[in-house]
Amino acid sequence: MANLGNCMLFYLKYAAEMERLYEAEKPKGDGLPKPDQILEKIKLVGDTANRQVAEFLEFCALGIEPHFHAISDVKRVRNNLEKTWLLDFWVGPKDATDRRIEIGVTIDSNLAALIPWIWCRGGRRAEDEMVRIMGGRIKHCKSPGWTSGTVVLDEIKIPLPARLEDSVECDSLVAQVRHAFAAFTEQDIAAIDGIASNRGEA
Repeated sequence: MANLGNCMLFYLKYAAEMERLYEAEKPKGDGLPKPDQILEKIKLVGDTANRQVAEFLEFCALGIEPHFHAISDVKRVRNNLEKTWLLDFWVGPKDATDRRIEIGVTIDSNLAALIPWIWCRGGRRAEDEMVRIMGGRIKHCKSPGWTSGTVVLDEIKIPLPARLEDSVECDSLVAQVRHAFAAFTEQDIAAIDGIASNRGEA
């Protein structure tokens, strides 16, 4: 995958409009000229954007999964990428009997950004412990609205060109996602797993 799809870029550039005209259970084209035709076109754009998002997230997986295979026991969470815009994995130490850490990448349409993150059980204390374990090796972004126990590792803005015909390369975005997770080591995974083992539910 060389470039992001034009429909995906359109969706991100006009996220508020797409939420109103595509994501709504019963979109209303009041005030639009020829609303039925426009809504039909919007549905086509939205459906295509979802497929392009899924394709891009599969590309991101190639930048994440090999690293965690080398340092941990990792299992991909199988979900509908077209619907969730979310790629995630369960992770644990290589000798563990289960996996208590979740890592992933979310595409936030309102921010037009890729959000790499890590989660483990234990609420705010777990967040603080993960940041302490990783020290200055990760970029910890304070971001409201996330599930307790989540550390947001970065907010990677997706360039939205003035003309949607202009291309946006995937490689640099995937490299930034890869970089967000690259600092994690086998020892870090074991330490974070210890947090999940010793804390109560958030």
